[in-house]
Amino acid sequence: MAEQQPLTDQSLWDLKSFPAKIKDDEDIIMITRQDIVILFTRGLLLFLVFFGMLVARTFAGGLLGDIGMGIFDTAFYGITILLLMVFTLYFHNYYLSLQVITNERVIDIDQKGVFNREVNELSLGQIEDVSFKQQGFWGTIFNYGNVILQTAGTGSNAGGNLEDKINGFVFNNVPNPTGVCHIISTMFQKEELADFEEAAAANAEALRDVFEKRK
Repeated sequence: MAEQQPLTDQSLWDLKSFPAKIKDDEDIIMITRQDIVILFTRGLLLFLVFFGMLVARTFAGGLLGDIGMGIFDTAFYGITILLLMVFTLYFHNYYLSLQVITNERVIDIDQKGVFNREVNELSLGQIEDVSFKQQGFWGTIFNYGNVILQTAGTGSNAGGNLEDKINGFVFNNVPNPTGVCHIISTMFQKEELADFEEAAAANAEALRDVFEKRK
């Protein structure tokens, strides 16, 4: 279930939630976030809790008196409000956590609660290898997984379990990890080619200067 969508530089910068400004000469290649299945699963679990309470309330009506039913209803409505607040927090974290791939870098924005946000950036030149990992029945069926970026140094940890943190910079549970992996691989290979061509041009210029001085 794809969640990637192209955005212009200006439309992304207009989002108040985006903490890292895109430069004028920087192009956005892809924006992705956790697969919607993750949010749907959490919402379904909360709904099942609410449905269970609703069924219990139906049976409790014939067993409890007016006072007992009043206490039960108070708890029922209080827990219902709590469930709505939890789902709102889930949606808030889901919507504001995203990964941005540009022609210069990758940016991972991880929203953790209302006031806690972690932002990791990695230039394409730092990437040594890109891989992805799909685990479990749902990840395979709905085609989502973790995209792992290997770096030359210690790397940046962007969430995930302990194994993923050891592997390096991680995009967790993104849709179509094969496609995301391919795009990042293509971008950093272009970056490597550009660096190689720049170095070759600089070496050629230096050799030309040496030969000219010997004449």
